[in-house]
Amino acid sequence: MSGFTVYSATGCVRCKIVKGYMDAQGMTYVEKDMKAEGKEDFQKFYAANRRQIFRGPEGVEFPIVTDGTAIRQGVGACLAYLYAGRELDGFFSAGTLHKEWVDGIHAAGGNPAAGEKFLAVVRLLKGNNFKLVVDTYGRNPALLEKLLAENLVDVAVMEVMASAGLAGAIFGQPLAQEDIERSVALVATAPEYRFQTTVVPVAEGGQARYLTPQEVVAAAKLLATVTRSKKNPYLIKLYRPVQPKDERLGELAPLPAAALLAYRSQARAYQVLAEAEKE
Repeated sequence: MSGFTVYSATGCVRCKIVKGYMDAQGMTYVEKDMKAEGKEDFQKFYAANRRQIFRGPEGVEFPIVTDGTAIRQGVGACLAYLYAGRELDGFFSAGTLHKEWVDGIHAAGGNPAAGEKFLAVVRLLKGNNFKLVVDTYGRNPALLEKLLAENLVDVAVMEVMASAGLAGAIFGQPLAQEDIERSVALVATAPEYRFQTTVVPVAEGGQARYLTPQEVVAAAKLLATVTRSKKNPYLIKLYRPVQPKDERLGELAPLPAAALLAYRSQARAYQVLAEAEKE
């Protein structure tokens, strides 16, 4: 690959790592520092590609790498694209953590056939002294097992649905119940971990509804059964649309945080540490 543009920020360690990798691989690129001479260029680029660039509470995450056909943001997603092109799509996204932490690593998100390349990029991140947050929803448990076996995971996070059918409908990927249960067992072995269930909209009979308290209770019960513990860290989360107009919601009104209290109280029958996310 050649002909890249790297949007960076003065003093950005992650930008330095990505540029160092490109230099080592002999990749040509033009750097535009958004805090210096590249500020105007970045503003134009951002305005033209706003929907493809994640902006978190602390602003835009750098670096951003583009070759004119694709845009990748964050150290993990940039390295993945530079290493293997689109083969690793789904495994990495822009992160929200800073300093020594990197998240946006999705063990369940990509093609398992590219698993070895996924592992190679995670090793590269770990080799740069980052602490890694890896998430899953139950797909690709073999990859998660390899990550844990190599001590590449500092924190594991799993989005839990009790049944493969419900999880497949929500995540848009076919899932096996045994893979969900295997993933639960693996996550519970990480140095730090947490389970969570987001009360998402679900399409049913041509209409949208939210997950019910009973479905969240079933997820809590699954955790208790697989881990043989009722004391797992378990968070019940609000659904927050990524786009202002979210087709998944249909006619549904946003769920208020107070509504999660009923989910929490019922889930505590199986997970006594269950908490409801606050606004």
